This record gives sequence, C-alpha cells and structure tokens, in this order.
Amino acid sequence: MAPGEAMEDQRVYIDEIGRMYRIKETVPLSEPPNNLRIARTSKPWATYRRMLGTVIPAFFLMYVFLFLVIGLIRLEPGIVLLSGLCSAPLVFFILSLHKPRLVHVQLAVPDEMGSEAHAISPGVSLRTPMRTKFSRFLVKDDSILDVPPNRQLWGIFSAVILVGASLSAMLYSEVESLEVIAVLAFILIGVPIWFIGFSLPVLAWWGTSNKLLGLPTRRRDAEAWLMAGMASAFPAFIFNSLIAPEIIPFDSDYWTEFSLLAVGAPFCEEIFKAMAVALFLPYIKGPKHGFQVGFTVGLGFALIENFQYIGFSLLGGPVGLSFTILVRGIGSIPGHAVWTAISGTAIGWMATDKELKAKLSWKARSMAISAIDIAEGIGIDTDGDGDLSGFDGSRLTLEEAVNQASTEIDETKPWMILGQETDEANVPDSKLGVEDFSLTYEKNTITQNNLGIHTPRGVAPALALSIAGHSFWNGSSFLSFSAAESLGIGELGSTLAVLSWIIILICSVLFVARGVIRGVNSLE
Repeated sequence: MAPGEAMEDQRVYIDEIGRMYRIKETVPLSEPPNNLRIARTSKPWATYRRMLGTVIPAFFLMYVFLFLVIGLIRLEPGIVLLSGLCSAPLVFFILSLHKPRLVHVQLAVPDEMGSEAHAISPGVSLRTPMRTKFSRFLVKDDSILDVPPNRQLWGIFSAVILVGASLSAMLYSEVESLEVIAVLAFILIGVPIWFIGFSLPVLAWWGTSNKLLGLPTRRRDAEAWLMAGMASAFPAFIFNSLIAPEIIPFDSDYWTEFSLLAVGAPFCEEIFKAMAVALFLPYIKGPKHGFQVGFTVGLGFALIENFQYIGFSLLGGPVGLSFTILVRGIGSIPGHAVWTAISGTAIGWMATDKELKAKLSWKARSMAISAIDIAEGIGIDTDGDGDLSGFDGSRLTLEEAVNQASTEIDETKPWMILGQETDEANVPDSKLGVEDFSLTYEKNTITQNNLGIHTPRGVAPALALSIAGHSFWNGSSFLSFSAAESLGIGELGSTLAVLSWIIILICSVLFVARGVIRGVNSLE
C-alpha cells in the first residue's frame, strides 16, 4: 500500500512516513435518555416573526383557494391549474417555516472506561481532555412557547393607538400645516401600523391567556393550534362567500346583510373552528387543556380575519384605522378566542374518555403507518431506518390499544426552572439532573375562592352557546347603527350611539373571558 493511501475497509490509515492509524467507527445514533432536558436561548420575538410569516401567505392562499373552488364548480381547468400553480409556493413556504425541528445532541460524560477521541461523523471528531463516554441522539425541539412580556406587547399596542389618534386629531385640526404633516406621516407609517395592529394584539392575548391558565405549552403545539385556526378560516370564507348568500331567503339587501352577519357567519365560523379543535382531540388532556387549544384556534382565526378587516380600514385614513385596530384588538380577538374556547372546553371533557381517545389515537396512528408503508413501497425511506420495508414499529390492534390506554397510569412530571434552588434529595439520580418533558395541570389557588363561569360539558350545547355569543355580537353591532339612524338623531348622535354600544360589547366580552378563564382554572 502506498503512503497516504487508505485501506479498502477504511479502518486503518498509513501516513507518508509509515505511521499507522486506526480510524474509529462513527458513534451511532442512540435513543435519548428519558431524563433529558435541554436549555435554549430565549427568543420571544421569533414566535411573532413566524406568526407573521405564516398569516401573510395564508391570507393570499385563502383567496387562491376560493378561485380553485370556483374553477371546480364551473369546470374551468384553466382557473384550477392557475390556482394550483399559485398555491404551491405559498404552501411550500408555510410548510418550510414550520417543518419539524430536530436537535442533534452530543453528550460526553466522564468515564474511566471511555476514550479521549470520538468519531462523530465522517471528517468530524471530538477530543476530550479526559476519558469520556460519548453518545449522540436526535430529539424533537420541545421548546416552550416563548412570547414577549405582556406589558411590552400591550405597551406597543397602546402606542400604536395613540399614534393613530394623534394623526386623526392633526388631520381634523384647522391648522393646514398639521393636516399636511398628518397626511405625510400616515403615508409613511400607515402600513406598519396596519401590520402591528392586526397581529400584535393576537400575540398579546396569546401570552395573557397562557399566563392566566398557567399551562406549560410546547411551541410547536401552540403554533399548530394557531395554524389550525387560520386553516378553519378557509372553509368559513368559502361558505360566507358562495353558499350563505344563496340560501338567505330575503330579497331585501338590509335583511340579507343582517342574516349573513348574525346567522350565517357565526354558524359556519364556530362550527369550523370547533372542527379544528377536534383535530387535536387525541392529544388534549382535559377540559382546561381543551380551553387552551380552543382559545388559540380562535386567535388563529381572528389573526387571518384581522389582516383583511384592518387592511380595508386603511382606506378610512388614521381615524378608521386606529378605531378598527382598537375595536378588534380588545373586542373581536378575545371574542373569537373565548367563543371557540367554550367549544374547546367541551371537547376537553370528551377527551377524558380514555377509550374514545385510544380509538382516535389508534386510527390516527394507523393512517400514519399506512402512509409510511405506501411511501416506502414507492422507494421513499420515510422513517429513516435505512431500508424500504415499511413501518418497523409495533402495530397494535384496536383492542390492544384500548386495553393499553385503560391500564396506563398518568405519570406527568412538572417543569424544572433552571437556576432556581432545588432540594437535592428530589433531583433524579442522573448525570443530567433533569426530568423529562411533560405537561402538568395544577389548580390555580388564586381563583379557587371564585369559581367563575362554568360552560356546558356537552359539545352540542357548548357549540350552541358559542354561536349565540358570536351572533349577538355581530347582530347587535349591525342593528345599533341602523337603530340610531331610524331615531333621527343625526350623524354625530348615531356615531356616539354605535360607539357606546361597542364599548358595552367589549366590556361584556372581557367580563365573560375573565369569568370563563376563572371557571376553567377551578377545574381539577
């Protein structure tokens, strides 16, 4: 063998002066330990950037989806093809933004029986100053949902409203120079105010609800709930645009508009949002968790709806923009969230049925296994095990899954806050000194003296209550303006009457939201 040439088995290498080296085998991936906990740098605004990066293409995708449906109804292949081509990059971007993230963990633990050199991958090795036992494994990114502080979010939201109000005052002043400054300023900052106004209140309510509920939440789970809420806006948009106008029996434009707002929109929107929550039924732990999922789904729906409503309000200048941001930020957003959370709580009660959850989980797992089998059958190594033999894990029957669920013991473990003083006697016997990730549900002792508002446990009555609340908001808002006009109290009087009623509605929604959160916090 010539100097510098590797042997065929790639295990021994001889350098140019004849020294022989044995090439260590790459350390294979292994199963991660159950007691692993990984600390990560806090990046609270990264969640906001991903939220914006999702809702903007999702909004345009919703209209592409509408044209796709129209093309299918009219049997126009050109529209269908064009819609499909336009939707592909939007879907790809959203999926790439939220693709599952894996963390490659490399762990070297001092061990007298270990080695000082470890091969990590071809061309990459690790040398330690002492003998260590080396292992490496892949784990899912289970980072906790991290949002900016509530005071910071609500402070920015208040500043946006203040800027809008100031520009409005300058615009309607009698000083010409101030009017010119207001117009120029609005041209420059109108779009940024729109972006902040439609999205930041959603993030603020998201953080506020998580703090009040006290439930630790994985970021990937929370973002999945938010995206499900956005997705539920798609069929609701199709129903409101194409189906509802065709089934309204009135010829009058007034009563047709009222029916669409007070009946059609609440009915379809709450049903589709509840269906989005139901998708997570196999993973919902109980009513409190169901409330959290429903609340987040509602926020996702409100997010994509706000993009449109607040965008249209730009045409009304700083007055219309700031007023719409304020009303939707502290009224419509929590309204959507609370109405869906009522349905979510009922679905959470349904999730306490272990047998039902076991059947749903088994069905979902069976569909995933079938998908892997099909993909590997056409030559795609889906599960990454290096062969195309299909799914290699266990394949439980429905009866086995139900029996296993009935005998499972809930062993949830709490979060560990790194940096806090802990009792060493309670720390698990592990070199890592941490416990595995799991969700726990603790009673909020602050709210035990006030049980708040308890919503129905049945899905049907809870959904009916959600539709009724949504219908009352939309219908009464519409009627308040027409009632003021019919009384002949003038434009100023009508405006004040509408504003007064909107304030009453907002206060009512906030009161109900507070009561429902207290009620769900009092649950076991």
